[in-house]
Amino acid sequence: MNRSSAALLLKKARASNSKIKDKKEGQRDIIHSARLGAFSASAAKYTSSIDIDRRILEAVIDVNIAHVLMLSEQKIISKSSSKQVIIALKKIPRDFQLNDFLEDVHMNVEDYVISKAGKEAGGMLNIAKSRNDQVATALRITLRDHLLGLARELITLEQVLLAKAFQNAAAVMPGYTHLQRAQPITLGHHLLAHEETFERDLERIIQCYLRMNKCPMGAGALASSGFLLNRKLVATLLGFDGLIENSLDAVSARDFVIESIYDCAQIMSDVSKLAEEIILWTSKEFSFAVISDKFAATSSMMPQKKNAIVPEVARARTSQVAADLVAALGIVKSLPLSYNLDLQELTRNLWTAIDKTLDTLRLFSEMITELKFNEEIMDQAVQGDETLFATEVADYLVTNYGMPFREAHSRVSALVRNAESSGNLRKAFTGSAEEDISSILGVAISKKELSGLMDPHLVLSRRRTIGSPNPRLVKQSCKSHTVVISKYKRKFDRLEQKVILGKNRLMSRVDQEIGAYLTMNKNEQVETGTTTKKWISETQNRAEVK
Repeated sequence: MNRSSAALLLKKARASNSKIKDKKEGQRDIIHSARLGAFSASAAKYTSSIDIDRRILEAVIDVNIAHVLMLSEQKIISKSSSKQVIIALKKIPRDFQLNDFLEDVHMNVEDYVISKAGKEAGGMLNIAKSRNDQVATALRITLRDHLLGLARELITLEQVLLAKAFQNAAAVMPGYTHLQRAQPITLGHHLLAHEETFERDLERIIQCYLRMNKCPMGAGALASSGFLLNRKLVATLLGFDGLIENSLDAVSARDFVIESIYDCAQIMSDVSKLAEEIILWTSKEFSFAVISDKFAATSSMMPQKKNAIVPEVARARTSQVAADLVAALGIVKSLPLSYNLDLQELTRNLWTAIDKTLDTLRLFSEMITELKFNEEIMDQAVQGDETLFATEVADYLVTNYGMPFREAHSRVSALVRNAESSGNLRKAFTGSAEEDISSILGVAISKKELSGLMDPHLVLSRRRTIGSPNPRLVKQSCKSHTVVISKYKRKFDRLEQKVILGKNRLMSRVDQEIGAYLTMNKNEQVETGTTTKKWISETQNRAEVK
């Protein structure tokens, strides 16, 4: 293509884009045109939250319904207007197409209601509320479901870890500090440590949920409203436990978002530690475990390779979720009260953190269920390395020879160093001459006596303190944590039921408001009781899927 042809094509493209731009900039949304001139199409696209708003659409509809019911009860709007607006809200389809020129989901919903209920009734929808209190409320409702989802996935992962820990309560393996072999433990004890970590994550989710489940609606843009509102009624209809009372705090508070992202970052950090160990254990250097082919990949060049790619990606996504937390803190750190559109961007970090964490937890439960452990190789790693029993030898010198621990520690260290210099480190306590061993340890001790300290099963059986790697205690701990997890599960089940009952209560009030039958147009009638049951059933089904 020559230069003149290219220039002509570019000119035509610019002319076409200009026409589209002029057309878009000639549009008006329902709040912009009365106060301001034409809104730039590029500015609309840049500031729009449409791409992330679909997630809160259902919550926005519920918030509007609860608000309208309250307005009707307070006699701020007529029953007739209330009925028309609620019917329009209930008719919003699941695949509702959001227009990005209307900025966000809130204006799209209002625009739809006005188009269906008319300007007189539909124009009443936004009385005594703002997008500021509405989005804060919708976020909490939507996040509420996601936190319950996180809890469910955490519980599943913990149950998988507890089952594996119980099965491997007596499977001996080296314990590590600084990634150096330290002392003998069991695989069950090691997996139980991860389970307890996730148990604390579960506690944090509960605490976050309870702090978050307060209702901001009725705060308006920042200073509430001159209309006398019943904020408690709206909170009850939406399944909240109470109110965010101060109107400034209600519209601007995003600490619940920060806390939720932090919880995700902490969960991912805990997952990443487990991921790193799975990568190590499934390597040839360790060979402690074999990852299922379902969660591994091979090389495009090297035919023999089997790479643990799922835990590798989890490590990377941990950093991404941590970055979401840093970004979120950066967004809110200098914002003056009350609402600023910066908070819209914060929501992006919330949903990406939530999604990555949920996906990771689901996959790890599946992956660990199918993870196979090589007990023989783990046992050989312990039996073949006497340095793992160095602490046991030092303790023996204290209890049987009355030696101060610091002296015993020093003498055992010297014996290990002597074995290392002679190239026999793995036989640190039985590989030297008996007289040399006694000389270094400062007591007359036989190899047979020392060999009795090298049996990992005897060593572990002597660990009788709570939380020790004694197989008997590991099994007891697995059972007690199973009981704890069951209690947590029942607690989250109750929280979930409260959400469903709240939805039930909301729809019941809708039925009372608009009656058993209402003519929606000349040819269509809807039985609202049936609609309500369907709506509640769909909510329960979504909860089960999650």
